[in-house]
Amino acid sequence: MAAKDTVKKTPAKKTTAKKTPVKKASVKAKKEVIEAVDAVENAVETAAESVFAKVSKNVEQAQDVAKNVWFAYLGAAGYAVEEVSTRANKVSEQVQARYTKLNKDVQDLVDRGEKVQDEAQARLKEGRVSIEEKIEEARSKVSEVVDVKARWEDLSDRLDGLRQGLKKTA
Repeated sequence: MAAKDTVKKTPAKKTTAKKTPVKKASVKAKKEVIEAVDAVENAVETAAESVFAKVSKNVEQAQDVAKNVWFAYLGAAGYAVEEVSTRANKVSEQVQARYTKLNKDVQDLVDRGEKVQDEAQARLKEGRVSIEEKIEEARSKVSEVVDVKARWEDLSDRLDGLRQGLKKTA
């Protein structure tokens, strides 16, 4: 894996380059180069494996984090649903308790109203009887003092007389 060096040639100057004789590499040098190349290949493989292991580990960690984020989201959603459900049940129980109390209060008022009405009717009957007794008592007193029947007849006779007097004048 050696890089080749390239030299640009300029057309203006043409110089003849001297060819230097290339020495043939010795077997030992070739062996050293091969060993160096193998060492570099091994180092590259080891580095690549290390990088791949780190990337794999990071991917696994990222997947674990993603799973944990998803589970945290599900847990939060579940908690929210439970909280809303608990609060809704509590509100429903409170509304039901208020409704029951209101119905009881209304029924108590209805019962009390019926009782008041019954008492009022009883007192009205008592009052009516009392008033009728007082009227009857007053009639009898008036009848004792004034003879209503006689006065009625007297008034009736007078009216008849007036009627006849009007007929004669007409």
